[in-house]
Amino acid sequence: MSSRRPAAPILALALSMLACGGQGRSGPRSLPAGDAVWFSDGLAAAEPEAQAVLSRGAFAHAFLPAMSLRKQGGAWKASVAPPPTRPLAGIPVVLRVDSDPEFASALSPGAEEALAGAIGEGLGRLLAARGAFGKVEGVHLDLPFSASAAETFGALVGKLRSRVPPDLFLTGSLRFAPAEGQAEDLRKRLAPLDGLVAFVFGEGTSADPISTDALGKPWWAGYLAGARGEWTDAAGTPRPALGEKFLRALTDEARVPLRHDLALNQEGVAGFLFQPAAPVEIEGSTFGAGDLISFHQPLVTELLYRFGSDLAGRKLMKGRLVVMDGSSESERIFTLAALSDVLLGRPLLPELRVSVTPDTTGVRVEAENRSMHASVISRTTNWVEVDIPSNHISDVQPGGFDRYEVFDAEGRPVTPGRATRVRFYETLVGPQERISGAAILLRGRPPADCCRFRSHVLAASGTELAGDWSAPPVAPTPTPGKTKAKPKAGRR
Repeated sequence: MSSRRPAAPILALALSMLACGGQGRSGPRSLPAGDAVWFSDGLAAAEPEAQAVLSRGAFAHAFLPAMSLRKQGGAWKASVAPPPTRPLAGIPVVLRVDSDPEFASALSPGAEEALAGAIGEGLGRLLAARGAFGKVEGVHLDLPFSASAAETFGALVGKLRSRVPPDLFLTGSLRFAPAEGQAEDLRKRLAPLDGLVAFVFGEGTSADPISTDALGKPWWAGYLAGARGEWTDAAGTPRPALGEKFLRALTDEARVPLRHDLALNQEGVAGFLFQPAAPVEIEGSTFGAGDLISFHQPLVTELLYRFGSDLAGRKLMKGRLVVMDGSSESERIFTLAALSDVLLGRPLLPELRVSVTPDTTGVRVEAENRSMHASVISRTTNWVEVDIPSNHISDVQPGGFDRYEVFDAEGRPVTPGRATRVRFYETLVGPQERISGAAILLRGRPPADCCRFRSHVLAASGTELAGDWSAPPVAPTPTPGKTKAKPKAGRR
């Protein structure tokens, strides 16, 4: 008889676990330390190259888009994102739940019940198939909320908590700094979360390392590293926002002149303006005459500084998280490989290799960046200069370079007919970019001592790479061949 007495306590424990969604979570899950990368657009197109970079060991976590909330017919619906073509290997995954900005207005008092139902239903489907993403360690709620809606947001998170298995942590995004007197209330509202990602750097971010650390929760410092573009047509109508791949393509488009946005007064950010004079198609979008394209690009120098300064004295900061836009390295200026080198303490330098080849009509010029690190965007600091020891230049064809200027032997601007130096400019030396097709046409053959060259690049990290004059290419010495015997007359 006595062996049956514990049945009641066991039953009570089981009922308690069911009341908590069957998860049995007894308290906050500790947040693992280490730097993280956040892929805004997933990994479907970039998985092979991303996997190679992630295997270097610079990152401890990868945040992948996994579920999205959108309003349909007056109600919020959750859709589960397709996983990568292969589960991510070698690095733990955090499943990201996001929404459009309109979600913030849905956080009215009492709305948490309906929102929890929609999100919870989607979470159930997502977590049932989580193995397709890789080794999942957590769920992140990238749902916009303000300080005034913190109570509703906290109630929503409390209801979702039981939907997350006890082996996964639950975190949320913080994109603002609490005002004086709000910190204590915010700390209570965010209690159901195991930790935070506080966005402290980049366009539209305003969280603060000091106030975030004071909330008493483990957190990652979030950084938006990609450039963001705004597009307005000639009539002043806003068009879709533009990602960094458009900035990379626009710097190579001779038909769309670049201007630096001198009116921008934002520390750590460079501004660029583009305005086509005629319709032009770039990256699948058509920009009309008079359209205005404005880009803000976070400076790598400022990002590197913040990586160090934001860590100082932050007891609860678990690491740095960097948001990477685009689905492949070809769409980025600041690449995943470059970020990996930053975190591993490697040099952040472009590696420009220049090729100068004289031929019968003139000189061909090519250049290639053999690294994944870019230059700054500038019309004056990135160039290749070729010295022609005669003033016999008849024409210059810039090829893949953006523009050129000509100078005399003393470096003074002159007309092409008097020039002995040609400088080819490249506004952006992009990661692994190849620049070909430039030619300096001469009246007559190149002189025997033609053509020494030099280059100058200002790395995005702030390092100036100024090369000395390189010796002119050496013409290959003909190899003596065997003399063929002439056939004797009369012999067949």
